[in-house]
Amino acid sequence: MTGVKKKTLAPTVSGQAGSVVECGESDQRLPARNGAAGRVFVPFLGLMLATLACPTPVFAAAFSANGSVWQDFYVSGPPGTPSVSPTHATFMQQYVSADINLNSRAEASQGNLKLFTLASINGMTNWDSGHVSSKANASIVEPVSPLWQSLAGYAAPIAQLTFEYELWVGGNLYTTSAGRGAAGSRAGLTYSYHVGDSAGGGDWSKESTGQALQSGIWNGVVQSSFTVQKGSTFNLQLMATAASGSTKTYDPGSSATVVAMADFSHTMIWLGITDVRAFDSLGNEVALPPGAYLPLIGQDSGFDYWYSAAASEPVPEPATGLLLGCGLAVAGLIRGSVVRRRRP
Repeated sequence: MTGVKKKTLAPTVSGQAGSVVECGESDQRLPARNGAAGRVFVPFLGLMLATLACPTPVFAAAFSANGSVWQDFYVSGPPGTPSVSPTHATFMQQYVSADINLNSRAEASQGNLKLFTLASINGMTNWDSGHVSSKANASIVEPVSPLWQSLAGYAAPIAQLTFEYELWVGGNLYTTSAGRGAAGSRAGLTYSYHVGDSAGGGDWSKESTGQALQSGIWNGVVQSSFTVQKGSTFNLQLMATAASGSTKTYDPGSSATVVAMADFSHTMIWLGITDVRAFDSLGNEVALPPGAYLPLIGQDSGFDYWYSAAASEPVPEPATGLLLGCGLAVAGLIRGSVVRRRRP
């Protein structure tokens, strides 16, 4: 038998080869590239930067939500539709093809932030390579006015009040990678808060290689305090981001399964004021009556931040539950594939 030398061909892409960025309230797209492409691999950092470059929608109300999905080597799906009101903001975008499942979901309302992202390459054989990611943001940003008139008739010489408050922060990350050409996946969550003169935050990321980084408090209660001078307002800002990305390197005909999911446990909850202390102009503490209460009214939303937001039940929403089920199903397929390969 005569040996035939194999030619080494440059990777080619059938159809349009280009990056598509879809953003809420934006039709911006990166220029397409046609013809042969070089060997393709996008580092995870670059993948996340691609979504970060997406312009953020600007809302007038206190609560905002936005997001984006990013696909390479495929025509984009329909853009997500953000909506906003004085007390509620949502963003939802999903894109599904034979081999790709992307979802960005964000919601903010009355002290609750809800985030979920999924970036999945499942048995990707239609394209030689590809890069996908999903990102969701939610935030609460507004000035808050204490109803100082509630202290009327109280003769104590109050100059400032110190409020103690709590936030609940929870989350979950899932990443997996299997098959020839599977370059790995990455999921990450981040949050920050600024309440009056107090601030903090945290980051959490996980890669399918097993690497994980974490800072701040997760799956627990954040406790802090801030001080307000009598007669003034304070700014409240809660912000959170969930991002996920998956990559398949150039490997024609290979079946790669790469999944990343970032789930903020459906909530980042403002738990409300737990205590208040009063001080006079000399810094001496002034006794307040038991159960003292001063309404803290958001100037954009009308929400009273003294109280906690209505906590969601720990049951996934139907759409999120379905996506989680899909992710788990993919994980099952991966495990089955590995078991089959191990059999003699």
